[in-house]
Amino acid sequence: MSKFLIIEDSKVMAEVLAQIIRKCITPKEIMKCSTIESAHKVLLNSKENITGIFLDLNIEKRLDGLELLAFIRNNYPTIPISIITSESDTETVKRTLLCKPQDYLIKPLSVAKVKRSILKFEENKKYKQKMT
Repeated sequence: MSKFLIIEDSKVMAEVLAQIIRKCITPKEIMKCSTIESAHKVLLNSKENITGIFLDLNIEKRLDGLELLAFIRNNYPTIPISIITSESDTETVKRTLLCKPQDYLIKPLSVAKVKRSILKFEENKKYKQKMT
């Protein structure tokens, strides 16, 4: 079963992402977190079983998503992450790309780009399964 984690403080945006995931693939489990603290708890409980993460850089109205991205990369390096943000300034993009996200999606989101990220998550999952 595919598991997706959406870390987004906007309930509307989180639900839009969840709807796109539901339309793209089945079966799936979709977990939504609106705070960094709740995301930490989900990550600790789910370990490496997460197919992909959509992470808002401006969670809780701050750029704390960068800190969370670094934490995930250091502790769960094989989980692919797609950044969702309204931040497009060069310095933020550079700092984010150093943590090697799978995608960097700028809001407003394109459904086609989100679907492409979901398909990449699925391809990554299939590759990992073949390697084990």
